Amino acid sequence: MGIVWDGQTGNGRSVIALGMFDGVHIGHQVLLRRAKALARQQGVPLVVSTFTNHPMALIQPERCPPMLTTPAERARRMRAQGMDVLQERPFDRSVMDTPPEEFVADLCRRYHPLFIVVGFNHTFGRKGEGTPLLLTALGEVFGYRAEVVPKITLGGREVSSTVIRELLARGDTDLARQMLGQPYERSVLVGNRQGQETLLTYLDEGKQEVLPGQYRGLIQAGESVWPAALLCGDGGQIRARLARQFTPGSEAVIRYLHRFKNVGP
Repeated sequence: MGIVWDGQTGNGRSVIALGMFDGVHIGHQVLLRRAKALARQQGVPLVVSTFTNHPMALIQPERCPPMLTTPAERARRMRAQGMDVLQERPFDRSVMDTPPEEFVADLCRRYHPLFIVVGFNHTFGRKGEGTPLLLTALGEVFGYRAEVVPKITLGGREVSSTVIRELLARGDTDLARQMLGQPYERSVLVGNRQGQETLLTYLDEGKQEVLPGQYRGLIQAGESVWPAALLCGDGGQIRARLARQFTPGSEAVIRYLHRFKNVGP
């Protein structure tokens, strides 16, 4: 996988997938698979164009949501869906003030897309003025075709990063897992053992918190995975009962599978 930072330009033609892709949930996966299929048909790379930070962090910081994935997690999951090149750039004031027509023109100068693939509700450019309809119309000007992926639902609910955050905040890790396509995960630092419990502390600040309570989960260190009982409280610390002992100061990944009801921290 290539990583292209802001200001660099690709060579030849491409297919572009455009979006924030926080969580790389099953809706994002449908979009990325469609974009990859188009790229294969055309014999060109799939470029994913996204931002290093959430736009709301600049537009309305007080309303900026916590993230579902770190940049490294997001890149890894998009690579698994077939991404060849990742274009990441900060969402700054220059991007925020760019008219949507110029935003698309810049993408076309860099990557010469044959197709640009977006979700049904994606917006871009100044004040979110760019819509899938405008993206389609601009294809006539810049020589690409737009593909718009429709809304994806699960159990009658729209699959979105916002909905997944809400599910995690109320402890519904089961439905969140289905929408993500895998369990929600956090990176942790292993602390000291106190009796049968080991203290864990989150390392990935800024990610969505789960509702405090007791969870059935998994813990991974390296390539090995073990079951874990996770007792999550407020303040980013977890008391865990683990199937094996870990060295204090080591790092691990925990995954939330199911929250037990009526069991508090």
